[in-house]
Amino acid sequence: MDIKTNLQHLQKSITGSDIMSLKTTDLFHNNGLPEEDMPESTALNFADAMNRALLKVNDQQIEAEKLTQQMITDPASVEMHTVTIAAEKARMAITFTKTIADMAIKTYRDLVNLR
Repeated sequence: MDIKTNLQHLQKSITGSDIMSLKTTDLFHNNGLPEEDMPESTALNFADAMNRALLKVNDQQIEAEKLTQQMITDPASVEMHTVTIAAEKARMAITFTKTIADMAIKTYRDLVNLR
């Protein structure tokens, strides 16, 4: 039997992702160490990780804008240093995101133009 035939017999829930957990039947197979469950975050693919990172950058920008508007409309409800810190975090996140995007584009162009 080939691998495809064997995989067809498995449940879809087992083969639904790239990462499959393996269970050891003997403690000596794992050098006597307890099994560690793999966190769900490692199962994410690269695109999902990038989307989550971009959403966090967006959330920081929205939070900074919200605090700035709150400072203008009700100055007693928010501290100035809180607004400044939130704005700086948002600025740094956008700067890092732009830098990473520029590096990705440059790397892609370098790979395309290989001679």
